[in-house]
Amino acid sequence: MTDYFSFKVRPIYLLFASFFTLALPGLATACRQAEVTPLPIVVTEVVIIEEQEVVVTRLVRQVVAVTVTPVPETAQQEPVTLDLGYVGSFPNVDPQKVAGDLGGDLLDNLFVGLTRFNHETNQVEPELAQSWAVNGRVWTFTLRDDIFWVRPVVGRSLANWRVEPVRPVTAADAVAAIQRICQRSTETPDAFIFFIIEGCEAVYRQDAPDPAALEQIAARALDETTLEITLTQPASYFLTMTTMWALTPIPGAEIAAWAAERPVKNWLDIEQLMLSGPFVPVPATWGSNRLTLQVNPYWTLPRRGNVEIVNINYLDSQENAFKLWEARSLDVSPLPAGRRNAFLSQLPTKARLVTEQTVFYLGLNFNSAVFREPALRRAFSAALNREELARGVYGARALPMRHLSPPGVLGAPPLEQTGIGYSPDFALAQLSQSGFRSCRLLPPIRFMVSTLDLSLLQAELVRDMWVRELGCDPGQIVIEQVEFGTLLASTRPDAVNRPDVWELGWASYYPDAHNWLHDLLHCTESENRQNRPCSEADELLTQATAVLEPEQRAAIYRRVENLFFGENGEVPLIPLYVRGNYVLVQNWLTYTPAIFGGEQFDTYLIDVDLKRLQRSR
Repeated sequence: MTDYFSFKVRPIYLLFASFFTLALPGLATACRQAEVTPLPIVVTEVVIIEEQEVVVTRLVRQVVAVTVTPVPETAQQEPVTLDLGYVGSFPNVDPQKVAGDLGGDLLDNLFVGLTRFNHETNQVEPELAQSWAVNGRVWTFTLRDDIFWVRPVVGRSLANWRVEPVRPVTAADAVAAIQRICQRSTETPDAFIFFIIEGCEAVYRQDAPDPAALEQIAARALDETTLEITLTQPASYFLTMTTMWALTPIPGAEIAAWAAERPVKNWLDIEQLMLSGPFVPVPATWGSNRLTLQVNPYWTLPRRGNVEIVNINYLDSQENAFKLWEARSLDVSPLPAGRRNAFLSQLPTKARLVTEQTVFYLGLNFNSAVFREPALRRAFSAALNREELARGVYGARALPMRHLSPPGVLGAPPLEQTGIGYSPDFALAQLSQSGFRSCRLLPPIRFMVSTLDLSLLQAELVRDMWVRELGCDPGQIVIEQVEFGTLLASTRPDAVNRPDVWELGWASYYPDAHNWLHDLLHCTESENRQNRPCSEADELLTQATAVLEPEQRAAIYRRVENLFFGENGEVPLIPLYVRGNYVLVQNWLTYTPAIFGGEQFDTYLIDVDLKRLQRSR
């Protein structure tokens, strides 16, 4: 997906907040006894910051949850609370309609997925699906039977509520999600990705598919815990796709019943809300700009973190968040642009660069008089100081890229282990081995960029590096600014009068190297804007689609990255950098940010004693 300079904005955690007096009595599951996490009673205080009210939690006393075995008084502890916030308003959390990380972060904590992407290891892990088997195009998932749909229910007052189990999450719920994706009326973002599921595209082409048509989609519940999905072709990367928000199971039968009774009612309204994830919302806060989540007492999967309460406030000001972070009232905050340089120079260890999933690059025309030679492509790539370029265009908010697959992607090699990167000596050596031997003997180089000021700045910095490192004449490199649509049209493989080099970016749909190397660069199964002829790399990319073992697949992708960007690489394009944003993290919090997908609050670790101590100062 080409996405130049129109980037995905990640939600940044902002604010410490909680509301209302809460109490969650202990409950037993329908099939087993559940150990319920004790929850506190809290009250609120209102703090005014820049004429905006902010609600701050204050613990009053601890209530012992009622379980089969009462919790001794000596075991009672202050609940572990994560204090966050977001820039924006309460988001849409419909799994098949979520379009951005603001809703995705919430969705990943309220609903169980078929699988889960581990942000620490960049691997796919079981979640609802405890195992899977693959036979060619057919994937069979064996689901757990102890993940429940639960409902937060309000008692006699808004402050009194409980969590009720409804039923287990079943294979039919996963089928309902897939059928919903494949109906055009759902308006699932990028639904075409799921056309790899047999029958999905045919249904999507219909204006109003009936139940019989939906049955043609090859996603079937063989029984309550067995899900079978048939693809249009063998695709090992489909396992990574199962971590995507759109494939999150939904209570399909209940949604259909509610729609028949109350067509205008939103199934995500608190009156009938059913959830299946590690957290549930306090009903009185649902849909508001001040949201509190509590642990789901019926969640049976292990938690890597220790968070029991999540307080989220939705704001429109990063500056207010920064002030609250300075006052130790929130755990994470964005770093406002106006404060970035001063903060990074004074407290660099408190800031963390969280990268995005868009790599910016220079495309190369394999049919041009200049870049038809591999040696010249290698020379022009190695002549670029990507760190200097990233600083010049984005300050410190980017990481230089020597290969294509960025951090946070399954199968991506470490940043410094693959590809040549900046090497002036290597660049000159490659130039001397080319048919031209000198940059000044080259014909004019037509460099096409968009009309954005940043595009022009980047192009000028690139040109200056080629002049400095390769001895080119500045007049040889002709920068041409055009509208973005013209840029895309002019670089199509069949376009007339194509430029020699151009700027673009690639943002993935799912965190798998297949979606980068194959979908952007394969000679016949991608756009192949470079007009690159097929080679060994393409054979390896095709081979990888049938390799299921993640380590073997990662080894194949590493070979492909070297074939493209190593010392003898084809250099189909010149990777530049992956952009990011800084977040400020208190030293009592340990977590791995989500580069792709939603944040996983149940993996966050908080040093409660340190947090209490530092807040008391």
